[in-house]
Amino acid sequence: MMGKWLWRQGAGVMAMLAGGAMAAAYAQPVNISVGASTLGLGVQISTALIPGTLDLAVGINHLSESRSGTYTSSNNSIPYHATLRLQTIPVLLNYYPFAGVFRITGGAMVNENRVSAYSFDPNGTYVINGEPYPGTAVGTFTGTMTYRRIAPYLGIGWGSKAARHSGFSMGFDVGVLFTGSPQVQLSASNPTDNATLASDVAAAQASANARASSYKLWPVIGLRLGYAF
Repeated sequence: MMGKWLWRQGAGVMAMLAGGAMAAAYAQPVNISVGASTLGLGVQISTALIPGTLDLAVGINHLSESRSGTYTSSNNSIPYHATLRLQTIPVLLNYYPFAGVFRITGGAMVNENRVSAYSFDPNGTYVINGEPYPGTAVGTFTGTMTYRRIAPYLGIGWGSKAARHSGFSMGFDVGVLFTGSPQVQLSASNPTDNATLASDVAAAQASANARASSYKLWPVIGLRLGYAF
């Protein structure tokens, strides 16, 4: 449900930009590009605000991948089925300080990147905060990792300016998304039956957040193919 809502919002943003871009197209070319990056697969529309100097770019990126395994550390051994969902809506300005195609990019992204995981193994054994628990005592074990929703972005890139000329173009970007420390939440469906389990789940969550606190930046590297008209 949330994913569908986000896609509707992203589509709305793209539609608004497309309408504005078509109006701007009478004065300046518009560039539509598709690409792949460490933020997923994306589409972007850009147009010149100041021809040859400043472009506005808006888009949406998305990618989803699932995998299974066992999370192990010195105090934990927990099987999981996890899904990584990358989803961002960038609103960016491209500044061209020189006569060429080198650009400095800054702005922000609506950041819905997250990891969701669950485990249900009634015949197995979980080790949580160093303590073993039968699967029947744990019930369904779930975890999420989320980031702050609005994340600043700063980077550099190379590629044709939106206002230069019509035709195909390629772009390359390198930058950093300032996501802040991710927030980890863990829970077991049967903690009310076992106060020790509830305490150990809370301790495992605190430990996971402490380890995740150092990861405040999301590196961005991407390639795009566009067409200006």
